[in-house]
Amino acid sequence: MPKFYVRWRVNPKRPFKTAEELEKFVLHMLEEVKAELQGGLAKDWGICVDGSGGYLIYEAPSEADLFASLHKWMSHVDVDVRQVLTVEQAIESRKAAASQAGKQVS
Repeated sequence: MPKFYVRWRVNPKRPFKTAEELEKFVLHMLEEVKAELQGGLAKDWGICVDGSGGYLIYEAPSEADLFASLHKWMSHVDVDVRQVLTVEQAIESRKAAASQAGKQVS
């Protein structure tokens, strides 16, 4: 199953009107993320100590599934999503590329 690195930050163009509104949003987000971690969809999550943003390691069957999961936050946070490989996948990919390059030189 593909893994994704998601960097997120609170959207500065969508400021919260009050500190209470921001706190309510953050607590709701934390509960949702906790459920995704317990369910195995999210693999790791962290928040910057200043509360401005953080990261998420997500495992989803497809980009469309990831989009559906992240869509609920997109009006409040900006996301930068990148698909990542495991170390095993990276090794195999590099070996395959090297093998292919060797065949092209001959």
